[in-house]
Amino acid sequence: MTLADARTSTLDDLDIHSIARYEADGYPWAEWDLLRETAPCFWYERDDIAPFWAITRHADVKAVGSDAKRFVNGGGRLRLKSLDIDARYAAAHRAKVELYGWDPDEPDDMVFFDAPKHTDFRLLTARYFTPAQCRRMEGELAANARRLTKEFRDRLAAGETLDLVHEYSVALPLMTIGSLLGVDPGDWADIHRWTDALFDVDSMRFADPGEERRAMRKRLHREFHDYVATLIETKRRDPADDLATVVVNAEVGGAALTEQQLHGYLKLLIAAGNETTRNALSRGVLALADHPDQVELLHDDPDGLVPSAVDEIVRWTTPVIQFARTAVNDVELHGQTIRAGQHVGLWYGAANRDPRVFDRPYELDITRDPNEHLGFGHGAHFCLGANLAKWELRAALASLAETDVLERLEPAGEPIWLTDLHVGAYKEAPVRFRS
Repeated sequence: MTLADARTSTLDDLDIHSIARYEADGYPWAEWDLLRETAPCFWYERDDIAPFWAITRHADVKAVGSDAKRFVNGGGRLRLKSLDIDARYAAAHRAKVELYGWDPDEPDDMVFFDAPKHTDFRLLTARYFTPAQCRRMEGELAANARRLTKEFRDRLAAGETLDLVHEYSVALPLMTIGSLLGVDPGDWADIHRWTDALFDVDSMRFADPGEERRAMRKRLHREFHDYVATLIETKRRDPADDLATVVVNAEVGGAALTEQQLHGYLKLLIAAGNETTRNALSRGVLALADHPDQVELLHDDPDGLVPSAVDEIVRWTTPVIQFARTAVNDVELHGQTIRAGQHVGLWYGAANRDPRVFDRPYELDITRDPNEHLGFGHGAHFCLGANLAKWELRAALASLAETDVLERLEPAGEPIWLTDLHVGAYKEAPVRFRS
């Protein structure tokens, strides 16, 4: 990809925010290239989205993400969305607050907090996501991954066409976070439905016969709320050695978390614990299948290359497209003045293709070292579950490297893009074995 590949000839016309653009072409790599090289701090103003500064260079995305004093999460805008989605989310929040008698000024979850509150909430569960804890889970992850991969491979070998997303990638991260939280395995299918509904706002995948989209979404959100309420009650009554018990019975500053905070924390763990990892795995498997030279390298040295392959897949797929921050005071960047109160958008995909940091950024190279990608963010809000995600992806890749799946896999149709500007994912990706 070069600047000559840009779909638009002027900065004023380029589009990096329309869902239709992602559905048609995937990530707007050429537009991000154009911004990164000619306008790395660009005031992005379009009719159907609130304006923001688009930040696209690796060094700048990293610096802003690390600068928690001048750029905060709690400024009212954490994820860039179109105006209609903004309005829909605001209405849903108001309705939820009114229905449950909650505090209208309390954010949805701790990602909206800044220090010291964010640090206090994060530390409640941080020990569950350390490298040491992940190593203790390594055997369980490996066994689950091998079983899931064998089942997937056997069905493909029998001639079935399968959905890579829902019939393979979703399972390992979902069962892992479910096990950590101490929820019943029989609940995993429901959790899958509910977390899908949080992101895929236009899907009718889980509608009852004759049910309209609005009614379906309202029902799914109510079911998820009721499930979390029951989980809270259960872990209070019968505490166990699991992550949900820790959250439910935790205190911050000598005070127990409110019901509203508990719902936000547990829903965040459940959703973030399975969504982004499955998206990296889905798109990563397809990327590897499209690069037989990389598959050959992986098969030749799985023990040596699985860790670097995971980092390269996270860089290549960048499953979180962007986060927003709010400037606390005026900041000068590349000759532009970001005014206090204005929003900036950190575009991780653009940063992860920055040639200033990555040699041959548009080549998939599972031997890449160093690999300073920003796929998990940077700074105080660095992804809490990054280590767990890496260990899950390592287990999945190691199990795939033991089989012929990656050599024989091919798309059985065009993947369908998820209708979300924050999470870069396929909602469906049909695959089969080559004849």
